[in-house]
Amino acid sequence: MRISLLLFQIVFLLFFFEKSFSQNVMLNVLTQNSGIVKIDSTIFFEVTVSNTSSINEIPAYKLRPQICFPITIVQAPDSGHILPKGWSILSNKNGVMILSNGIDVIPANGNRTILIEIKGKTVGGPSIILGNIFFSNGVAPGSDSGSPTRGDNNGDNTSSSTITVLK
Repeated sequence: MRISLLLFQIVFLLFFFEKSFSQNVMLNVLTQNSGIVKIDSTIFFEVTVSNTSSINEIPAYKLRPQICFPITIVQAPDSGHILPKGWSILSNKNGVMILSNGIDVIPANGNRTILIEIKGKTVGGPSIILGNIFFSNGVAPGSDSGSPTRGDNNGDNTSSSTITVLK
């Protein structure tokens, strides 16, 4: 009886220890205005990055969210975006924007919302805008690949929305 109780306690502590120190990063994207924009007009594409850990923070230069736009119908200009303090755009070319959390340390249970301005070019859609979370090695400027946070669930590292351009 004592052995089974001891075994149960050990398993419980290992499970609790793993859950306590694991850290999941979650991505959610949303095209504002129901995903509809007119030619030569702009709307925001909302990217929310969440730290679902209750005790661990996400270190600086650890996250590299990547947003892929359908360049046949929209473009993401070089300016007009609203980034959280400390964040930066690492690159923005050929319909792919790569961001970095830079010096922003995201606290436990914290999140950050990024607003990417997109402009309608030609009539089309609905087309998909895809967001992915990639990880960096934690060294400035955050452009090098790195391992995910401990305990990250890669099932919620991808999110998509749609965009339609009208006359």
